[in-house]
Amino acid sequence: MDIRIGTDADRRFILEKYPYTSQVMNQGGYLVVAYESHEILGFSWAFRRKISVSIDKTEDFVNVIEVFKDENRCKGIGSLIVQKCINIAKENGSYQIRAYCDANNQSSHMLWIKNGFAISPVKMENGQIVGSYVAYVL
Repeated sequence: MDIRIGTDADRRFILEKYPYTSQVMNQGGYLVVAYESHEILGFSWAFRRKISVSIDKTEDFVNVIEVFKDENRCKGIGSLIVQKCINIAKENGSYQIRAYCDANNQSSHMLWIKNGFAISPVKMENGQIVGSYVAYVL
């Protein structure tokens, strides 16, 4: 299996096959793909941004991470993608990596925990937990 920066062709393939990803694959980001036997098994899309407090640091925000087929999940592909994102962020001098998980997405939470990320629940005024931000300081 090869984990690499995705090409424009990879991006077009993902957008064509999974059109819902167009909502999160904006310009200015980077694509990481898990590739095996001429097939994309999964991907992440992240972007770099300035942290919005006065500390003069950047973060990489993983907007989506997905392994497409159920039979390929829980086999370490997501972790390999996360580790590639960590390496890219380190190489580019980012301070941290963050992502958002919906409250009911236990698989995503477990992926981030497995890879050393801290979990910070997002609580609404009515007390409802709607999701979590996950963070990894580089």
